[in-house]
Amino acid sequence: MAEINLRDILNAGQFYVAELSEKLGIEIKAVKHEIATNTCFEKADLLGWEPERIVKAIFFHRDDDVYGFVFPELGKECPLKIDIKEVLPRVINISRKQAKSFKNSYCPEGMEYGTCTPFVFEDEFNKANGLEKIFIHDIPEINQKLIDISIGGFGERAHKTSLHLNYEGIYQILNYKFGDAIIKTNLFDNI
Repeated sequence: MAEINLRDILNAGQFYVAELSEKLGIEIKAVKHEIATNTCFEKADLLGWEPERIVKAIFFHRDDDVYGFVFPELGKECPLKIDIKEVLPRVINISRKQAKSFKNSYCPEGMEYGTCTPFVFEDEFNKANGLEKIFIHDIPEINQKLIDISIGGFGERAHKTSLHLNYEGIYQILNYKFGDAIIKTNLFDNI
């Protein structure tokens, strides 16, 4: 793993990450790995870290409604998945039946599966069919832990790069940039 310049891996729509990390005093390191990864468990093995220190971003959509969910890998032997028919009714007050129609088949601009990041392009909330909200799992015990997140992009290079920062830093940067569109909440009742 080698440290690289943060601005070299950010897309123009993500420059706010570098600017706000400096303004808010959040230390972020951009790193390049020798091996491309697609999953949290692959990244945890590569880094020699516990899976809970690898954070994922997942996006669900239905027609024009798009919601993002950010949470650490809390699965023990297989990936923890969002049960959308349980979570959405709690966080946006819709029925389970309505929630069931949301699909996990959306990647915001500048991302592909395996590189999805909480740090969406800054116009993602303002465009047609863009994001409504991003929900970040509230888990205070890891707020100050160093975590790994993908940064978006395409191809092998994107699957070899990531950011290291403390978990709370994700919320601080996104909340400062996007305000009320970023919500910290407990996404999992049983964890």
